[in-house]
Amino acid sequence: MMAKRRTLTWVVATAVVVLAVGIAIYRYASKGSALKPLVWGGPTNISMLPIIAQQKGFFQAEGLDVRPNYLQTGKVAMDAVVSGDLNFGVIVETNVAFVKFQEGADVKVIASVMRKHDDAIMARRDKGIRTPKDLEGKTLALVPGTTSHRFADLFVDFYKLDRKKIQFLSLTAPSIQASVLNGSIPAGSVWQPYRYNVEQALDGKLVQFNDPRIYTAYGLLAVRGDFAKAEPARIRSFLKALIRAEAFVKDHREEAIAILAKEMQMDPSVLTAIWGEYELNVQADEGLLNVFASTGQWAKATQKGLDNKPVPAYTDVLDLSFLRQADAARTTPTAK
Repeated sequence: MMAKRRTLTWVVATAVVVLAVGIAIYRYASKGSALKPLVWGGPTNISMLPIIAQQKGFFQAEGLDVRPNYLQTGKVAMDAVVSGDLNFGVIVETNVAFVKFQEGADVKVIASVMRKHDDAIMARRDKGIRTPKDLEGKTLALVPGTTSHRFADLFVDFYKLDRKKIQFLSLTAPSIQASVLNGSIPAGSVWQPYRYNVEQALDGKLVQFNDPRIYTAYGLLAVRGDFAKAEPARIRSFLKALIRAEAFVKDHREEAIAILAKEMQMDPSVLTAIWGEYELNVQADEGLLNVFASTGQWAKATQKGLDNKPVPAYTDVLDLSFLRQADAARTTPTAK
C-alpha cells in the first residue's frame, strides 16, 4: 500500500514538473515572439525622426528592439510594408495614392512625421537653362509616382510651361543624379541628398528651382492592417519614441543635424543651410484625407492604366487612434 502511495506521489510530482516546464517553455516562446525585432525603413530625407530615435536610443527606452533599413524611395518602403518585409514604412502621400489603386492593399497611415519642401528641379546652366521657361525644348527626368513626379507636374503648371515642349524621362533618383552630372540630360526633378551631391560636383554650373509655394510633401508612417490589429502596444511605443526624437531635435538642433548629416551622407553645414526645407513633427493630421484624395486624382490623370479606375475613397487608410492614445494633443483637425 505504501509503495502504491509512493508511486502515485511520484507520478503526480512528475506531472507537476512536466506541466511547470511546459508552461515555462510556452512563456519563454511567447516572450521571444513578443520581443521579435521590429524593422522600419524609408529614405533618409523623410526618416529624420526615426533616425534620431534609433541613434539616441529612444526606441530602446520605450522597450523596443528596432532595426533600421534605409531605402531609396518611399515607394520601395510602401511595397515592403505591403509585403510584410517592414513593420513600419516611412513613405509619402504619393505612395498612399498609388497603393490604394491595388486590390487588397491593406495599409494604415498612423501618423505624419514630416512636412518637406526638398523636392526641386536641378538643371545645368551650360545646357542653356537659367529660368523655368528654359526647360521648354529640353529633357526633364523624374522618378515616376513619387514626390519628384508630383513636384515636376505642379512646377510646370505653376510657371505655365508648355508640357508638350518638354520631354519627360522616367529614371531612378541615382540615375537622375548620374545623368545630370555627366551631362547626358540637362535637368532632373529630385530630392535631397541627390541635389546636394550634384551641386557639390558641378561647382556653380547648376541652377536649382526650389519653390515651397508649389508643393508640400508629407513624410508618413505606415503599417499593414494586420500588424495594426496585432501590435497596438508596440505601435504606441514606436510613436512615443518618435515624439522623444522630435523633442530632442528642437532642444539639441546642432547635435541632431550632425547625426542626420552623417546618415544622409551630407556635410552638416549643408544640412544646416537647407534645414528650413523640413518641418519635423509627429502629428495626427486629419487633413491628410484631403491630401490623399487630391493626390489620387493626380495619379489617375497622369498614370497609364489608372484612367478607367475610380479614385479610391482613402477613408480606410488613415488610422490616427494609436497617436491619439499616445498623445491626444497631437491631433490636427481637417481644415474647414
